[in-house]
Parts: sequence; structure tokens; C-alpha cells
Amino acid sequence: MIKIGMNLFLWSDNTNFAQHKGLLDFCKEVGFDGVEFNVALMDDPEDCRRFGEYAKELGLGVTTVATLNPSLYNPISPDPSLRKATYPAFKRYVDLTVELGATLICGPLFQGLGYFSGARPTKDEWNYSLDTMIPCFEYARDRGVTVAVEPLNRFEAYLINTVDDGIRYVKDVGLDNVGLLVDTMHANIEELDIAESFRKALPYIKHVHISENNRGIPGTGHACGKEIFDVFKQGGYNGYMTIEAFNLGAPSLVGALHLWRTFAPSDDQLAKQGYEYIKKMLAD
Repeated sequence: MIKIGMNLFLWSDNTNFAQHKGLLDFCKEVGFDGVEFNVALMDDPEDCRRFGEYAKELGLGVTTVATLNPSLYNPISPDPSLRKATYPAFKRYVDLTVELGATLICGPLFQGLGYFSGARPTKDEWNYSLDTMIPCFEYARDRGVTVAVEPLNRFEAYLINTVDDGIRYVKDVGLDNVGLLVDTMHANIEELDIAESFRKALPYIKHVHISENNRGIPGTGHACGKEIFDVFKQGGYNGYMTIEAFNLGAPSLVGALHLWRTFAPSDDQLAKQGYEYIKKMLAD
């Protein structure tokens, strides 16, 4: 059964239990099956444990997302110190994921977000990423965590932009716990046929982000039409379809993602309307 999730990026990129506990109540009230936390900025294992226990109490599942800050750690950097720094950062992400009670972490976990060399990706960069990330992914496997690697559009990354490149990367990694996160917004930019690219990738897809072409309210644009949902319904997908939308609640990503305006009258309305849209698409 496909589950509907909500990424808490909509309200905050750095959640803490004292301030954001109520977000879980809201998501449960709306009808979401799970919530997604950004572990890239969270740093308190006890706070994560409290979130995880409360989510379990509410009957909410948990997934996590993370990005890599290229000024601190970058798997494809020519600087070996930045590549080496990736492992402890990723290990922390996985440990916090476990504290939250989650078994899946997703994101563009192959290069630093927003890092560009100014040229096309090279074979050396591809191999740098594999050499750096395979031990990270093995650590996740040993802790019972699945990794869903996300192809990003060309304005946010350059090593992996298309679903085909993502499949090639997953195959080169060669670990059972590593697959793909596909995101409708990124695919809207990079794929000639979104539905067909997802259909081809179904054996590798571990997680799905439903994100409108402008990152606003799902169903108000052209990136996540009914044909996308049909691919997953007909293909037997039983993971999460998690809304990833923004309304300027994630200041750490404003510049990296070029979020210069609001996308909905209110955060809560965006979440409610997005949930109802996905629910309708899955029911039709």
C-alpha cells in the first residue's frame, strides 16, 4: 500500500522537539501516514529520540532526508580532505535517522549540494563519489537503514541529473540497501517523459517525492499529473509518496534552491491541499 508522507521542510529545515512537536499532531490530523525530517542540521540524538517516540505514539512513520554541505564535505571534491570528511557527516545522519525510528534516508547523497566544477562531470568525479560513499552506504546497511539517492536538476547538482544516471550509480554501488529517490520536480526539468522514466526505474525506486514544478502545492501545476501516480499504482510500489514543498520555511536552502518567493497562502494550506490531491490521485 502506498503511504503519504510530509516533509517538514515546509515549516522548518532544523526541527527541535520543544518548538515543532505540534507539527506531528498537525500531520496526523490531516491524515498523513508519515513525516520526513532533515537530519543534515539536527544534532541532538535525545531530541531525535523524543521525536521518534512521539511519532510512534501517534502512529506516524518516519523517513529522513539530508544534503551535503560542499564547503565542509563533498564526495566529488578534488580535495581529499573534503572527501574524507564525508564519512563522519554521513555516519551522523544515519545515527540520527535511527534515533528517529526511521529506516530510510534519502537525498542527493553523491555530491555536495550546489557544488559545480564549471565543467561536465568526469570519470574521476564519478569514482570519487563511489569510493567515498560506498563505505557510508555500508554503514547505513549495518544499521538497518535504506538509502535512496536522488537525481537533482542541473541547477542544483551535476554528477547525477537524470533517472538513467541514478540507475547507473545504484548499479555501480551494488548494495541491496541503496536505491533511488525520484522527485517529480527534478524529473519535470530533466526527463523527456517523466512517467516512462519512473516506470523504467521502478525496480530501483525506494522513495518518491511529490513536488510541483514550482515547488508549491502539488496538483496546481504540471509536474505530478495522474499518469505519475498510475505508474506506481500499476507497478506495485508500496513505499512513501512524500510531499516536498517549500514556503520559505527552510532558510538554509533558500539560496541553494533559489527559493525567492512564497508558494502558498499558508504552510498548513499547502500541506492539506497537497495531501488531498495525492489521496485523490491514488484513489482514482
